[in-house]
Amino acid sequence: MGPRRTILLLHHDALLLDLLTRVFEARGFAVSLAATPMQARTMLAADRPLDAVVAAWDGAHNLGGEIYRWALEHRFELRDRFVFVGEEVPPEFDRIVAGRCLLVRPGDTPEIIRVAEATANRSHRARTADPEPAWSESGQPTLLLADDDPLLLQVMTEHLTDHGWAVTPVDSGNAATAALDQSDFDIILCDWHMANGSGGHVFNWVVTFRPWLLDRVVFLAERPGDGAERIVQGRPVFAKGADSDKLLDALRAIAAPKR
Repeated sequence: MGPRRTILLLHHDALLLDLLTRVFEARGFAVSLAATPMQARTMLAADRPLDAVVAAWDGAHNLGGEIYRWALEHRFELRDRFVFVGEEVPPEFDRIVAGRCLLVRPGDTPEIIRVAEATANRSHRARTADPEPAWSESGQPTLLLADDDPLLLQVMTEHLTDHGWAVTPVDSGNAATAALDQSDFDIILCDWHMANGSGGHVFNWVVTFRPWLLDRVVFLAERPGDGAERIVQGRPVFAKGADSDKLLDALRAIAAPKR
């Protein structure tokens, strides 16, 4: 027998928590419970596998919204595994969730169970399937390269192409977000200082509109410690002109799990 499906229930209503716990345990789930943001963050920070998260979120209860924002920064893989429970759609729901998750009314218990189980089944199958090769046999890993120095953009494009990347070069942060609006990339390699849309602009755009790409973003800066590291919350920042082999190794390590 393989690993059990896992689900985390985040809700203030003890009666609903008890009902959902009994239902999911009867269906073979390993169930975890949390009623406060601290409890939820502690469980999520442990990096235990989770196939679904059922969380309260409406105008009167922001537990689900708070934890979802935390998960987008710290547990990217959970971005499409939440099922929210609320009386009405919160004001920022559509902007933050971006169509990845559903919201169900608390009185519709059968629908909560149906959506949560379908979500868990999908992620459990993906989690327990045989791992795929790091690199896709169908083509090269894709890389979006943004730099407003024409010569450096050309040199880096040629260098990365020679090392097996399918490079899309753009000359500004605004052009980078336009490209990202059309397609995802395995890596987004972006200069921090650009006149027409900076690296910070690209980072904020990804946070808002493509949060599932955050763990693919890498920045280049003129020198370490110029403020980029503080703003981009732990994303790699490499000094321009530094060891290219070190940069290539980092890019391969980041892209490999995506292919």
